[in-house]
Amino acid sequence: MDSFEIFLVVLGVAVAAFQVWLTVKVFRSALYDRRQKILQAQLIWLLPILGSGLVFTMLQDDGPANKSAQTQDKR
Repeated sequence: MDSFEIFLVVLGVAVAAFQVWLTVKVFRSALYDRRQKILQAQLIWLLPILGSGLVFTMLQDDGPANKSAQTQDKR
């Protein structure tokens, strides 16, 4: 195995790990209903780089709203 092949394997593992982490984050989010979570997970896995980037951006925008929603649920 040369260094380029090792780089590709490491890159593939990194992308897959990011997708797993993002999928878990989507399903733990309190802002979306079950159908939306499933659709976002499909987007993550069917369009690995573009879909993951899009969902990651949406979750970052919803981060403050998610924290305030969890705070209100505890009251």
